[in-house]
Amino acid sequence: GLPYGWEKKFDGKMNGFIYINHVTGETRTSPPTHGSSGTGPAPVQISAREQGSCKPGWRYAFNFCYYISAFADIQSHSGAQAACKTQGGELFWPQFVFESFFLKKTLNKVKISTHFFWTNGEKHSGKWNWGTGHPAFSNPKWSAGQPDGSGTCLAVYAHTGFLDDQPCETQYNYVCKTKP
Repeated sequence: GLPYGWEKKFDGKMNGFIYINHVTGETRTSPPTHGSSGTGPAPVQISAREQGSCKPGWRYAFNFCYYISAFADIQSHSGAQAACKTQGGELFWPQFVFESFFLKKTLNKVKISTHFFWTNGEKHSGKWNWGTGHPAFSNPKWSAGQPDGSGTCLAVYAHTGFLDDQPCETQYNYVCKTKP
């Protein structure tokens, strides 16, 4: 794997891969060899204020509780759904547009190992949705050039808070959500 903070991304203009460091903003055409080994930072403690009325390990905001997977806890989309169910919640779905941006700000502090985190969003019969019992999929905030047809599961790009379609088998960190 790449050192912590780096992502390998295909650049259509160059018709090749580039490497982006989301911590420093550096971009390069050759793989990085410096930086941490990818073991990642220690978990950030959750204060009593952040926890609110949520169980330990969860953060309270917008009348919901949010669980952010540990740095090395990455899953496929279905694995993330199962992990959230085990935690007593479900994979993140936005009730409000600004929830993704709250999570972006929180993830800057918490640090996850992937540049995306899974949402509950999936494409079925050509239409995106958040799943049964959730608000209609309306006014989504997509990353530039997205959706590009690369996948049928939705992830949030952690550095911007915008949506991106991704292959469901890809392993990312995840965020669970439940009522307190």
